[in-house]
Amino acid sequence: MYNDGSRNDSDCMGSGIYITTHNQELKIERRNPDFCSVFRSELIAIDEGLDSLSFVSCSNEIWILTDSRSSIQHLANWHRVRDNTGINILNKLKNLSVSYRIHLQWIPSHVNIQTNEIADALAKAGADDASVPSAPLTYLELFSRAKSRNKTIWLIPPEHHWYRGSRPGGCLSNDCSRRDQTTLTRFLSGRSFRSLAFSDNSKCFEICPKCTAEQATLDHILACLGLSKQDLVPNPLLTLDFFRVHRLMDLI
Repeated sequence: MYNDGSRNDSDCMGSGIYITTHNQELKIERRNPDFCSVFRSELIAIDEGLDSLSFVSCSNEIWILTDSRSSIQHLANWHRVRDNTGINILNKLKNLSVSYRIHLQWIPSHVNIQTNEIADALAKAGADDASVPSAPLTYLELFSRAKSRNKTIWLIPPEHHWYRGSRPGGCLSNDCSRRDQTTLTRFLSGRSFRSLAFSDNSKCFEICPKCTAEQATLDHILACLGLSKQDLVPNPLLTLDFFRVHRLMDLI
């Protein structure tokens, strides 16, 4: 009995079972729940194959051949098996062992073992099946699904203009003095201005030397100079020149 599990590009899962005897053969393809792991698909194939052995005439030995080392190792540690599929397999192996000698053997994949290639093709066909079973996912499969979804979201670059810098601390890459780098970093962060003070739990800034009318907050400085936040990252040195001309360097 050859077993295999497969996942296609759409994350659809399938299992394939190929059973052959001296005068019979049985091919089974099965669609598994979406986001089911390949490991579980391998176990499902073994479980389904054991059920199907009743439809063929077997000799006194049963060989279960799979290219999944993890499945064999999982079943070998039978005292630690807790999942329903694994427990079902162990119970069926126990019942079959009364009448048959059972061998669970690993075989390499994709090395032109024709019978294993048939099981692989059946698993791929099962994954491409349009019908979707309603079997529940395990906790680990649900966790993996959520992790994959979060990773997809995290890989989308943020649209906020502050993220246009090449890296955190990108001001250090500018060809200017250490003081100028520090000034740019302070201004880009919008915090830790030299002129920042607190009065009655409120932020207070010095009066803007350019207009002498309002406090020199980040937003006011930008508005007073006719700049926008989008101008800071691509033109940091030009921003420094504006600061010097309007005597803002000592405030930031």
